[in-house]
Amino acid sequence: MFQSFILACALVLVFGDVGIAQEPDRGVFYEEGPLNSLAVVIGPELKGSIAAMEAGDYFAAAAELRDLVYRDSTHVQALRLLASAFGHMGDYVQAIDVCRRLTQLNSVDAGVEVALGFFHQKLGDFEGAEQHYRQGLMRDKKVIQAYQGLGWIYLQQGRLEQALDMVTETTERAPNYAPNYLLMGRILTAQGFFEDAVVAYQRTFSLEGTLRKQYGILLQELQLRHHLRR
Repeated sequence: MFQSFILACALVLVFGDVGIAQEPDRGVFYEEGPLNSLAVVIGPELKGSIAAMEAGDYFAAAAELRDLVYRDSTHVQALRLLASAFGHMGDYVQAIDVCRRLTQLNSVDAGVEVALGFFHQKLGDFEGAEQHYRQGLMRDKKVIQAYQGLGWIYLQQGRLEQALDMVTETTERAPNYAPNYLLMGRILTAQGFFEDAVVAYQRTFSLEGTLRKQYGILLQELQLRHHLRR
């Protein structure tokens, strides 16, 4: 669910609180959040770069945003969008550099810390990622992307009980957040609780049917391999 997670982080980075999970072995995040759901005052100088990003032309957006930042190094929205563009392009080193510039302008922004956690995670720096996710939670306990990011790290590291704790933390704050049950299903599968994993995946798809197209194979493989009822 990484594709989802990346956009979510980018959205948090640009505008604030949003939620989405991640699956590090599959992709990156951008499915829901403030970019699409909140009324945000955007300066006219950003409209071209935002249009380019919506069209999927992140290279053009980055070029335009770099020019804006060159002319105004304190333009926070431009910097956030630039970090997002770099994230979409897979240039996580430059995304981290931009995020660090943002922390110099606002040292208490939880969204920037979560984005830093994600970009470090993409580079395989789990220790750095965990540190930034934890820092984000110190600033805002409600940022569920941090719990999700930690959950996926712990799953990858085989720290399954801690991963499940992150699922619980997310459930307490967003009980109907579908990607969280995808993470739960992966953890339960790793623990050998296959029937419970089936229930978790079914819960995922009942909450957000669009996820079935990409992740329904996880449920199908589980049911076939372990001869479980549909």
